Amino acid sequence: MTPKLRISSALGTLVLAACAGNGAALRSPTLDHVATVQLPDGHDAVLVREYDDEVKLGDGREQRMHVAYLWDYTAAVARERQTAPDGSLLSDRTLPALTLNATDAELAYAVALLREDAAINARFTADADIYGGFSRREPGDAHCDLGSRCIHVIVSRDSGRYKVAHAIVDLQRGRVVDPDYDPELGGIAEPNHKAARQ
Repeated sequence: MTPKLRISSALGTLVLAACAGNGAALRSPTLDHVATVQLPDGHDAVLVREYDDEVKLGDGREQRMHVAYLWDYTAAVARERQTAPDGSLLSDRTLPALTLNATDAELAYAVALLREDAAINARFTADADIYGGFSRREPGDAHCDLGSRCIHVIVSRDSGRYKVAHAIVDLQRGRVVDPDYDPELGGIAEPNHKAARQ
């Protein structure tokens, strides 16, 4: 290999490593498991919630609008889009500090990821109740800071009497980042180890 080729190869490796380190640069695996919308800028997003609204403008007129909150999986950020009744765009802004709860489909995919862990999957029973989908964002956290889409997944049985699992899943990267988020907190019928120590 000539010196020039070695340099090119090393630069290519550095570029690939940089892209791999940036969650927003890679296509999220979640996109293969949930319904998405493609935004006008080509970004893939999941519609989390939407509603119609009417606001007063400075000149006394009223503006009807449709407001949609989406998770932009291409840019790894929440977006708010406002459109007029005729579909014309009024505003489109990214909201990096906003966390959005998971949709039902996203939560189902998070559970599927959790069940890939054989030890956790073995604890699931026919009466398992699954809930969660609420977001987790912690400044400075290695997995759940800006650019992540971390959510809680909680599984219990017997109507919440016994805890099966409490995990954190990052939907942006499509992986379980903490399979045992709260190991000491049990279900209703289990001792609360945290409370006992206080």
